[in-house]
Amino acid sequence: MAKILNSKSARKAKAPAEEKTFSLVSNEKLIAIYSAMIKCRMLEQRATELFQQGKLTSDLYSSSRREAASAAIAIDLQPNDALSIAPGDWLPAFVKGMPLEKLLRTLTSPSAHLDGHSATAASELQLKNPLAFDEAHRPQSVRESAIAAQGAKDGAIVTAILPSAELLQPWHSVLADAASKRLPIVFVHYVSDQLSETPANRKGKNPDALFHGVPAIAVDALDAVAVYRVAYEAILRARQGRGATLLECLAHPDTSVDTNENVADPVASMENYLRRKGIESEQHRRHIVDSFNRDLELATRFLDQ
Repeated sequence: MAKILNSKSARKAKAPAEEKTFSLVSNEKLIAIYSAMIKCRMLEQRATELFQQGKLTSDLYSSSRREAASAAIAIDLQPNDALSIAPGDWLPAFVKGMPLEKLLRTLTSPSAHLDGHSATAASELQLKNPLAFDEAHRPQSVRESAIAAQGAKDGAIVTAILPSAELLQPWHSVLADAASKRLPIVFVHYVSDQLSETPANRKGKNPDALFHGVPAIAVDALDAVAVYRVAYEAILRARQGRGATLLECLAHPDTSVDTNENVADPVASMENYLRRKGIESEQHRRHIVDSFNRDLELATRFLDQ
């Protein structure tokens, strides 16, 4: 069974010989992750409002409750890194640096994969990465981009957010190539928190489970600090030429209307973590909200023209 990491256990998962490569998360980085999470949540909410008003043809439903993982995975990506997003899940692209207006324009088109706005957004966002918009060709594009990055030897990596389990078959050969050729790829897969459904668990029950030869690490998708810690190590490993890693972000099932179970809110969980660290989140939140509301107003002006 793949070991599930959370913010308390992520450090302990490293072997003593590897401790010197592990970096504690600075307060500045924690605030940056929190800021990105708040902006992602606000962007989701604004997109939902505009969709309900008929001003957008799609919203960010595919990104729902992924603020923690999106922020933690994309916060350290560099401009020359390639990012391949799953269909409709734009939050990692936004965290990486996709302009707000460009992102929102993709949501005004009937298809976020085929519309001209999407092509423009892709070229401006992903730089070396035209990877996210044709699911049939996406695995091969990720492989080619990773081979090019490896050949360039400039430390660039590819981060590929994989589709749902039923669409994972075309990616198996890419995972196998990434393992055998030590390609600089960080794979991200959102899976049910039922461990029997995770790729790593199907391969065995040890903490160092492999999926088609790629090390697989399971982590709570709602725990931004835990995701950041494993993403940091995976990105570092890829940049150093030591190969690919698969991050299995365990997503909790939706809240049941029958049981009235409350699913943890990733933003609230991050605020609790910051308070335990002695960081006052409320002051930061007010500043983030005020500033980003202005950004959203500017980015949505085109909808009223």
